[in-house]
Amino acid sequence: MQARNQGWLVVAISLFGISTGPAAFGLASLGVVAEPLAREFGWTRTAISAAVSLMMLSTAACMPIAGKAIDVLGARRVLIPSIALLALCMAGLSFATAYWQFLVCYIAMGTIAVGTNSTAYMRIITGWFDHRRGLAIGIAGSGTGLGFAYVPVLTQALVDWGGWRAGYLGLAGLLLLGTLPLVLFALHDAPEHDAPHDQPDARRGTLGDTMGEAMRKADFWVLGGIFVVLAFVLYGLIPHLVPLLQDRGLTAAEAAGIASVFGMAAFGGRLLIGFMLDKFDARRIALLFFGLSAVGLALLAFPLPLWAFLPAALLLGGSLGAEVDMLAYLTSRYFGLRCFAQIFSTLFAAVMVAMGLGPLAFGFVFDATGSYTAILAVGVPICVLAAGLVMLLSPYDQRERGGQVTTT
Repeated sequence: MQARNQGWLVVAISLFGISTGPAAFGLASLGVVAEPLAREFGWTRTAISAAVSLMMLSTAACMPIAGKAIDVLGARRVLIPSIALLALCMAGLSFATAYWQFLVCYIAMGTIAVGTNSTAYMRIITGWFDHRRGLAIGIAGSGTGLGFAYVPVLTQALVDWGGWRAGYLGLAGLLLLGTLPLVLFALHDAPEHDAPHDQPDARRGTLGDTMGEAMRKADFWVLGGIFVVLAFVLYGLIPHLVPLLQDRGLTAAEAAGIASVFGMAAFGGRLLIGFMLDKFDARRIALLFFGLSAVGLALLAFPLPLWAFLPAALLLGGSLGAEVDMLAYLTSRYFGLRCFAQIFSTLFAAVMVAMGLGPLAFGFVFDATGSYTAILAVGVPICVLAAGLVMLLSPYDQRERGGQVTTT
């Protein structure tokens, strides 16, 4: 019983830790500070968005290196210094006086602080859980959505109190005073005698496709296409959501509140989808949620009353919750566990590139046209395309659940 409670404590700490990672802190805060930065320095939204794009591209390049380091050195040995480095990056942003300094801090988040992404947390969790591993990973993985929920509100409060520099310093303080002590003193690997020995996936760990075999299958390329186009649209929107809502007439506080709803929907979406994946065909779940993302974008693209922003945030946030976890789940089902890490990291690296280019495209379209209408209108058929591509996936083996692996 004590070991079981310790395992769920690990999940709770991982949930919070992931909520303070580069995805939430780097993206969700930028939408709040974008206007103050533009006023102080005259930077365009394309220039500001480029910081997120470079962070994502850097993360895509460095994730395989971080993953190997976690395998060789252990998750905690990578995670602890990475949290300190991420805090240093956030604090460094508050001292930026030139555009190149701003970019360097965001690039550093994707390189020297790449170990703060969820891979290390997931590595620890899989040692604690077997049959409930999917639930444990789903709860912890929803930390990204949790971060998207509270970071805009927290950052806006800090900005209102002391300006955009205070916003970044406050986030750095949360990492140093909250995340780092929790990971340092309370996040532990499963003891050898408590590690699960009856894993249903253990005997299948040597079964599945090699990287070359996976790449020769149509499902590999269909999965890549689905999640690349979705990441381009959904992650492209995140840092622009608050400015977009302000352009439509909302106050900064109201816009941050809607962005918080977006994050809460992503948080709830991951929990709901994780539960549904154990009971229903993942292809049908994907078809449903990716179709809803098209509806959410349409609500933002058309000149509808202000009430439309709330359901749009709920639909888009829920779709974001479906995206990365579902990619990991389907990768394990279609290609097995033999080379899962290599296959998934290859697919996810492509997704990260799309995550990096999306914000830049949104900023470029706004600077060129004065609004986000055109890029949102393009996003609607992109989401419809992703939903349609799901229908091309072949049925996957309905094996016993319990071995789902995920990262973000």
